[in-house]
Amino acid sequence: MELKQKGTKADIGAFKRMDISLIWRAAVDLDLMAFYRTRDGRTGGVYSDNYEGGTLGALDAFPYIRLSGDAGVGGIGGNNREVMSIARIDDFEEIYICALNFTDAVVGESHLFADYDARIEVTTDRGETHSIPLDSTQPGSVAVICRFASGFIAGELVNDSRVMNLESFRAEIPGADRLKIASKVTLKEKGDSFAIKPKITAGEILINLNWDQSPQEKVQTGFFSKLLGGRSGGAVDLDLGCLFELQNQAKGAVQPLGNSFGSFDAPPYVLHLGDDRSGAWTEGENIKVNLAQMHRLKRLLIFTYIYEGVPNWTATNAVVTVKVPGQPLLEVPMGSQTDSRNFCAVAMIEFSAGELKVTKLVTFHQGHPDCDKTYGWGLKWVAGSKE
Repeated sequence: MELKQKGTKADIGAFKRMDISLIWRAAVDLDLMAFYRTRDGRTGGVYSDNYEGGTLGALDAFPYIRLSGDAGVGGIGGNNREVMSIARIDDFEEIYICALNFTDAVVGESHLFADYDARIEVTTDRGETHSIPLDSTQPGSVAVICRFASGFIAGELVNDSRVMNLESFRAEIPGADRLKIASKVTLKEKGDSFAIKPKITAGEILINLNWDQSPQEKVQTGFFSKLLGGRSGGAVDLDLGCLFELQNQAKGAVQPLGNSFGSFDAPPYVLHLGDDRSGAWTEGENIKVNLAQMHRLKRLLIFTYIYEGVPNWTATNAVVTVKVPGQPLLEVPMGSQTDSRNFCAVAMIEFSAGELKVTKLVTFHQGHPDCDKTYGWGLKWVAGSKE
């Protein structure tokens, strides 16, 4: 039975299992989701664990709803299918079956679901099948496709056919307020880590270093005092850099020192966007990593060193952030540090099986060679350059 029109209903009798399939071929990342309100007032959702706080659910325990997984990641076309299975609906007042266009939501755009040849198929273990097309011509990033309502005798399936933006979706659909497209995670303690599985395979990972650029009192000046961390009477001058290792075991450094700014489209797929020598850039310094080449990377060690200004880390209030499109912003604050050495390894980023894991380090060293030795990079160093 095809439920073409909004408001069309179909009775759902007793069942042991019901499968709701989202099917599409277009090159877009659609995500099947279920949100619910129970008879006793609880709300929640079942959706991909690629989202912060997401869960695939369970069939043999509450909520008796389970998602098969996440298809179409990266906006890949083909025979894409995600399946939401339901074992019972007795505990629920209502269950909403929804499709989120992640490709649009992550960049704040709204296209038409009618452009994506998508449909929902609902099949019970008795062989009954109901089809609902996603053919709305209303722009929006979320389609509320259908709703299950549990009745006194039997449940019913209702074609809801609503398309809305994320803000309205979170406000109107029970449990949807917990859905987070992106937020912030702070690694507070040394050793804290957080893993991210990017949902898109193009674009960039942006690594930022920002700090308090307030002027420091003048103590000494000159080229060698800068290398040793002497104050120059201006703002504290921090430099952002990284050590890289590729899967083919190629290693090196990307940093302003020696003009080793790297490359985005060629190895090492890591590019420094420029040295803030004046302290005038309120956004600090940035490194971007080619997300499409993430599989070629093994690890990055993110470091900073005080090129100009006394090693007074507490005064810098330095923070490193890692931004992956559509994922929580990762924040690595250095915190209140009193170490007198002017080189700090802030974080390690490890790449494996389509994921990246960021771990807070905040260890101090007597320059690049000391840090290299600590973390086993094995590079050869000379003053002012790398060989």
